[in-house]
Formats: sequence, structure tokens, C-alpha cells
Amino acid sequence: MEQRGSRRAQRTATQGCQGDTWAQVQVTNKKPTQASITKVKQFEGSTSFVRRSQWMLEQLRQVNGIDPNRDSAEFDLLFENAFDQWVASTASEKCTFFQILHHTCQRYLTDRKPEFINCQSKIMGGEWAFV
Repeated sequence: MEQRGSRRAQRTATQGCQGDTWAQVQVTNKKPTQASITKVKQFEGSTSFVRRSQWMLEQLRQVNGIDPNRDSAEFDLLFENAFDQWVASTASEKCTFFQILHHTCQRYLTDRKPEFINCQSKIMGGEWAFV
């Protein structure tokens, strides 16, 4: 997934002129369990990654799928103090990312869960088949 403008998300590789940026949903295996979304960048010609930003899942306020009536690769993530616009490599990749993110929120957030808006129904618990 590519951040609208020039970045990527969720472990999908496409080349940009300055490298790739990905968003990863992470969960610790230590107690108490913590879940986060981390933006990492891999610069061209490098095998290592640099962490650019990290948000705890509790900071996620809204996931906007942009248009639930068409297969669009674009989406927005709204955090307490940040707003990121992304473009997945494909609509299918966006759907998979949303399913993982929605499932992680349902499992690890007990109080305030983020709002998923403009998302296709299959993301919200309908079809959970990963493509």
C-alpha cells in the first residue's frame, strides 16, 4: 500500500524513487499485550527498515475506506494527533489490511474502538476470506 503522495503500507513492495513506506499492524507477545500501527520505510538499495512513526492502537480514531460502493485502493487513517492518507497496491490488499486491522481492534481494544466508515460489508465481519 502506498501513502497517497509517496508512501506504502502493509508489507507490500513497489518501488518509489526514494524507497517504500509500509504500515504494519503489530501485537506484542508480552503481558500486558499492546497493539500498534507502525510506519516503516525501506530506502532504495537497503535491506533494513527505518521506523518513521508508531501509534498505539488506542490512538486510532477512524478508518475511512473512501467509497464502499467501488473497489478502491485508497483509504485514510485518523489518529488522535495525526492523519495519514494511503493507497494500497490493489483493492484486495486494502481489504486484507482492513480485515486484519478490524480483527485486531475487536480483539485487543476493550474501551473505545475506532470507527470504520465507508468500508465494504465484508470487512466488518462478513466474508473473512483472505485473498
